[in-house]
Amino acid sequence: MKTTLELPDPLMQRIKIRAAERNQKLKDTIAQLLELGLTNAPKQETPKRAPRPVQLKKHGPLTINDIETAIANGRD
Repeated sequence: MKTTLELPDPLMQRIKIRAAERNQKLKDTIAQLLELGLTNAPKQETPKRAPRPVQLKKHGPLTINDIETAIANGRD
């Protein structure tokens, strides 16, 4: 698959030097480095969904004012 990447010049220079030192094609060196990066990258947890809004019977979703009032009433 062909693709276009924009890489910082210093990084691209390092990759070119690495490819030359190993007598590899540039595309092979980039593919190898990407594969190594993906293999060694930490696994991310699946993002959790936000909880559904609390709804009271005969009352719509709670507002910030409702929550603050409930907190204030609980402190008495």
